[in-house]
Amino acid sequence: MDYELKIFTAITADDYSDSIEAAYPCRYSFEDGVHRLKYTDDEAGFTVIRISPEGTIEIRRRGSFTIILQKDFVHSVDCETPYGSIPMTFTLLDASHTLSEDGGSLEYTSRVHIDGQPQINKVTMLLIPDERKETDND
Repeated sequence: MDYELKIFTAITADDYSDSIEAAYPCRYSFEDGVHRLKYTDDEAGFTVIRISPEGTIEIRRRGSFTIILQKDFVHSVDCETPYGSIPMTFTLLDASHTLSEDGGSLEYTSRVHIDGQPQINKVTMLLIPDERKETDND
């Protein structure tokens, strides 16, 4: 079954706040206790989000970088940009999901340091089956 993935991100830092909304066609699978969301982000390219039975969230961007969000774990990564490499660290503060073949959501909040600048990212992802999306518009 095909899905639409709607992503809402709220970013809060000491000196600013921002929000980002996006929607992408998505594939969902669940196997051996692992949920997977696969989509192509306009800027980051092909992306796979993997949620393990233990609650670890892995966000892998092909040819770019992987973010691992896990309680009590700080993950550091260098993000290559056209302007050079930017160091980033991620710490998962909380997460929950209700993902299934019927759709659902993934929500998480993380502390992010981008080039040393701290911010809090609250992300909500809504997984909407294409058949439900069509009937919602009626």
